[in-house]
Order: sequence, then structure tokens, then C-alpha cells
Amino acid sequence: MLFRACCFALWLPTCVFAQALEKLPYNHPGLTVDLGVGLWAWPVPCDADGDGDYDLLVSCPDKPSNGIWLFENTTGDTREHRFPVFAPARKLSKTVHYVMPSYVNGELRVLSPGFEYPQFTTHGLETRIPLPVDTKYYKPVGNQPKGPKVRHHQWRYVDYDGDGSLDLITGVEDWSDYGWDDAWNAQGQWTNGPLHGFVFVHRNEGTTAEPHYGAPQKLLAGDRPIDTFGCPSPNFADFDHDGDLDLLCGEFLDGFTYFQNIGTRTKPQYAAGISLQNAEGQRLAMDLEMIVPVAFDWDRDGDLDLVVGDEDGRVALIENLGSLNADQSPKFAAPRYFQQQADTLKSGALATPFGVDWDGDGDTDIVSGNTAGYIEFFENLSGPKVAQPRWAAPVRLTAGGKVFRVMAGPNGSIQGPAEAKWGYTTLNVADWDHDGDLDIVLNSILGRVQWLENIGTRTQPQLAAPAALQVNWTGDTPKPAWTWWQPQGDELVTQWRTTPVVHDFTGDGLVDLAMLDPEGYFVLFIREKQGEQLRLQPPQRVFLDEQGQPLRFNPKTAGGSGRRKIAIVDWDSDGVLDLLLNSANADLYRGLGGDQSGWRFQRVGALAQQNIEGHDVSPTVVDFDGNGILDFLGGAEDGRFYWLKNPRAE
Repeated sequence: MLFRACCFALWLPTCVFAQALEKLPYNHPGLTVDLGVGLWAWPVPCDADGDGDYDLLVSCPDKPSNGIWLFENTTGDTREHRFPVFAPARKLSKTVHYVMPSYVNGELRVLSPGFEYPQFTTHGLETRIPLPVDTKYYKPVGNQPKGPKVRHHQWRYVDYDGDGSLDLITGVEDWSDYGWDDAWNAQGQWTNGPLHGFVFVHRNEGTTAEPHYGAPQKLLAGDRPIDTFGCPSPNFADFDHDGDLDLLCGEFLDGFTYFQNIGTRTKPQYAAGISLQNAEGQRLAMDLEMIVPVAFDWDRDGDLDLVVGDEDGRVALIENLGSLNADQSPKFAAPRYFQQQADTLKSGALATPFGVDWDGDGDTDIVSGNTAGYIEFFENLSGPKVAQPRWAAPVRLTAGGKVFRVMAGPNGSIQGPAEAKWGYTTLNVADWDHDGDLDIVLNSILGRVQWLENIGTRTQPQLAAPAALQVNWTGDTPKPAWTWWQPQGDELVTQWRTTPVVHDFTGDGLVDLAMLDPEGYFVLFIREKQGEQLRLQPPQRVFLDEQGQPLRFNPKTAGGSGRRKIAIVDWDSDGVLDLLLNSANADLYRGLGGDQSGWRFQRVGALAQQNIEGHDVSPTVVDFDGNGILDFLGGAEDGRFYWLKNPRAE
């Protein structure tokens, strides 16, 4: 085993905190980008500022961007400008889960489970009124022992039966049949039940002013309970223009179901659900999942459009085209995402940035993965040695001639079919094939480690279709015990959502690979040349703690495995490699040097006091100002990049 010569380093017992983490700004006046909050957008379209045009209020329950966010319409009347450019968001208040709007006789009324918020447009959730309904009325239908029982609970007002009094509608997402994860058989079939999305009416036996709600009644469609695949987001409105209220629902995934009222305004009766299609006859679907649709006449043309929040914090308009399909369902255009004036960089949700000069022009750009499974390129437009660069809008990279995207599909996520549209790309950029240009090595929701070869040039990258990394395994190809599918040949399969770290650890001129193995140990795959090929050798547990024990960053199994984001860097410029590992921001593992037994590290602690961790923070390093001292950049759950100056530069 060859080790690069290392020395032992002097180190401080605790971290010296630098200044606060800062969101990385675009510094690009006039640039527009997709409107977005953090993880999960719950939209409330309305005229929030009373100037006659429609704005967007968006509730975002994530960390670190929790809040009610106001996006002011800076363009004007949406009758003429369906897609205005919105101002950067302004925070009104903190928020809670499951904030939903109701529109009653032209008045906005906003609810969450158990409460109404009478000053929502000006003060968010600062003022609330309790509602006379037990929030724990629902009893789960299944008996799976693992995972949550009930998650999303959506409350809205509507005069359901046309008697003049507002009733309460509640949508419930029930996980009690689904469980949580690790329920695949050897054929890739989910052995637990589905997600459920039920809709209830609580009839008002009093008046709108003095409500008294009766026992909740589960709504039926075609003699069966209405049951969407989670998160029903019920919208009651006259979509077919026949005078009664139909029902349009979302789901935990990406689609919409329409239930036509074949009864009357006072005695509703719903036909079996129809999957909505767009104008081209294709299934109407959002780009991502965990969608929240709100029916609202955005373009003021007399029919109800859909304003839809996505998991990655974006909000789309799905325009109602004003006509009906042959099955009497409303006809909609394809989703189109709203735009805002650029303020801070954002790469979807759970961003996984890597700082690198991607286009070979001498400055530090950013290449980032995210929950959606894309890889996005943020070009530095300022050149080297600029402390506050100006940035271009993100561009989704292509590979093999099409936009690159990893998605779990129906059975690719250990946590089940509810995660079909997630990809969780996490990556390193390096010259993997030693041909003088930069390639991408990535892991994802699948745990299948791949690389995208640059078949272009150093200054004009062009990526080939993904290929698996190959290891000289002896015996059976290893994989996590909970991975139901079998690896192909000698491919590298390991814990999901954990960073592949590319670096020449041995100093022989060949880049190696370090990452979590199926048991959660941080291991080294040494690269060796065999004839004309470069091959990875089986992993070695050579990354050690102070006591000489192998570093094990995640001992958990199944859905709890992986999720560790890692960067290798000489943070303190002492000539010894350090580790940055995801934490509240990032924990520093100071390198203590190495010998023939391996490299030793000591955990020092977090780089900063702020906690920006939702799921996890993905660390990388950058040197925008070209001073030779590496600074921290962390991708957070809200999709934004948080920058921290290295305290040695102060």
C-alpha cells in the first residue's frame, strides 16, 4: 500500500468560528430565474399588496428557509401578462406545515390544521384563530409498524352542499399501509400497501359566522372512497361549467385526478377519477413531486387555472384552456414555471455543489446536483480573483445528447414507489480518464456510482451517456444488503445519496475514489493501470480516527443509510488533507497525517455556529478571489449555496 508522504499537523482543539454563513448572491441585475422558495412550495395566489394585480404568497416549511414568502408582481395585470416577473421574496413570518388557501366570495381565507389566519397577506401566521374541530379525528387504515402514520393534513373551506354555510374540507395523507422503506421483494415489487389520500367533508350544522361541524364523512367516487396516491390537495369548483362543484386533486407524486360531479349542487355525487391530460393528450404532470395544486383564475378569463407548488420550491401555472376533453374533464396546458428577479443562487432542493472551473476560463464555477436528479452548471461571469462574482442562470447539463437526469422510477428508491421522481445526484468533477479535460463522477438515489465522460474539450465540455464505474472485485460483486436488484458485472454499487470523492490519495498521478462502502465505512478505492485501462481496486478502510479505528460515517441501514456528503480539502493549508462532513453546516475532521496503517483524522467540530441543515448540507470549497485560501460553500435543503470565508483569510 503506497501513501503520499504526510506530516503530522498542529491543530486547535476547537474550531474558531468565522463570520456568518451567507447566501451566495447572483450579483446580476436584469437576470430572471425560476421563482423558488426552499424545499416544498405551498402557493397562495392573491392580490397580497392590494394594487389590483395578483402576487404569490408561498409557504415553505423547510429548514433553513422556513417562512411565508411574498413574491410581488412587478409586471402588472395577469389578464394581459400571465407570466409576470416577480420581485425577490420578502418574508412575512415563520410558517407551519400544510398552509392552504380558500377563496370565499372573492375573499382569501387561509387555514392550517386547526387554525385560521385572518391577517395572512400582511402578517403571515402571526395571528391565528382556533377552529372547533379535533385535529386528531382521523384514524389510520393500515398497520405497518415503521414510518409515519399520517403526514399531510390539508384544510379548506367550501360550501360543499350549496346550503349557504361554509363547510370544512380536509384532505389526509395516510402512510399506515405504505410503511416507510425496505419492503421490496427480489423481483422489485413493493410488498407494503400504497400511500392513501382521502378527502373528508365536515358539514357545517351551524352558520358561517357561528360554525358547528358534524362528524367527518369520507367522500366517495363511483361507490368507492376517493383515494389518491397521497397528498390529495382537494379543489372544489365548477370545472365543467354545469352549475355544481367538481373535485380536482393532486397527489404525492406528480399528477392530477379529476372527479366529475354527476349529482347536483346540493347533493354531490362523484364519478370515478380521471387522470388529467394536457392539450397534447399526454398525462398532465409536474416536473417533480410532492405537488400542491391550488385552483385559481390566474389570468382572469373566467375559468380556473392551477397554481402548483413543487417539491424543489418552484411554482408553476397550468392554464385552463377553457374547453373540455371528450371525457368531460377540463383541458389544461402544460405546466410553465413562474420567474423572478434573480437574488441568490438556487439548485432545486438539497443542492450538492462542487466548486470547479468547469469551462476552463480560469475562474471558479459551480456544478451541482439536487433532489430532482439533474446536474446544473452555474457559470462565473466575472473571471478570476473576484470576491463577489456575477453569475449566469443555471443550465442543466446534457449527457448522451439529452438533458441528464437520474430518477428512481417505480422501484429504484429503497424508500418505495413514492420516490419515483427523485434522483438525489451528488458528484465530484475531475479528470477521471486522465485525458486533460474534466469529467463528472456521481452517485444518486440508486447507489449506482457512474461517470459522465467529457468527449468535448476542456473549454467546451460535452458529456457522453453515463457509464458505471468498474472495480476489480474478487468473488461476488458487493452491494448493500437492502438493495433488491443485482449489480451488473463489476460495477460499483453502494449506499445511496453519498458523495463520491475523487482525489489522488496515493500521489502516483492517478486519481482514486473514496466514498462510503455498503456498511457505511469511508473507504479508499485505489486506481491502478492495467494495460491500457485504469481500474479501481477493491476498497480499503484506511481512513481512521485518532485511535486508529476505521471512520464509519453511517452505520444505519436501508433508508437511513448513505446521506453523507464529504469533501477532501487541506482546509488549514498545513500540507495535510482534511475532511469536511455534512452536519449543521459542515464538521471539520482535521488530518493528523498518515503512515502505512492509514490516514488519521480528528473531528474538530462545525465550521460555523449557524444550523442550515434540513436533510443534510453538501460541502465543497471555492476560491473566488484567487487568494489561494479555500473558502467553504455548502448546498442546503433549500437548494441555496451558503458561503463562508475561511477564518485564515481574515
